Amino acid sequence: MIHLYKKYHIAYWCIGIVLIICMVVAMFLLWNKFPFAPFLTFFPTVFLVIVNGVVFTRLTSKKFNTEIAPFLSNCEAHKYLSEIHALFNGKAKNRVIISIYNSLLATGYAVINDYDSVYDCCQKITTRNWQVARSLSMMDYYASRCLFDQAQSEIENLRKLLEKMKNPKFKENCEISIKNVEYAMRIKQGNYEGAEEHYKKMMETVKPLLPLGKASYSYALGKLYVLKGEPERAKEYLQVAYDLGGDTKYKVFAEQNLKALEGE
Repeated sequence: MIHLYKKYHIAYWCIGIVLIICMVVAMFLLWNKFPFAPFLTFFPTVFLVIVNGVVFTRLTSKKFNTEIAPFLSNCEAHKYLSEIHALFNGKAKNRVIISIYNSLLATGYAVINDYDSVYDCCQKITTRNWQVARSLSMMDYYASRCLFDQAQSEIENLRKLLEKMKNPKFKENCEISIKNVEYAMRIKQGNYEGAEEHYKKMMETVKPLLPLGKASYSYALGKLYVLKGEPERAKEYLQVAYDLGGDTKYKVFAEQNLKALEGE
């Protein structure tokens, strides 16, 4: 992703070129004096080139997480999508970048309930390192369409992929996503057992609970109380989802449910 930000891309290549030039000069100057000069200069240079790549990859990730990801977290989904399109404009030219691009888009489209676009994006995620992101989005897609068997199959595939993951925080977040989808599917099938406890636990334990997460769980609780015939409790949580939901589906759905309750 380094080349997504021009200044980082230029700096990355300049440092890399300087390292290689230094290696060549050192080999030339030391060749006659030290027979092992090529080995003494080559391997340290390779190490530094790798470090150079790691540093700029992290800088790129940090810049993205600081400047673009907060739009989604703060329920500005359309702004997030427009920023993703602008960032990748003309740059999605290989399978890796195309997969990253569509993974990020799929997340944004799901939040505005555009699951046709989610599905289309998932078909373009083809690289191995982004299959977890693809499974997360496809799991959500199938659940939203009430295709429960396909959703369950995607969950099983996702759990197999997670067995190979080494990042504990990432695995934990994925497991939370799986549980959220599992409870959503059970509720759609009329099984409300454990859902209230799960959503409340998430609201208490997920730290930090950003506006998108709070709107999502608040809507889930509000909708659950509607289904259970507890309108007053439902209104409390639906109002939170409406207030925090920005331009996401949670505000739209909360508003629909609040109007329905007021019309009773």
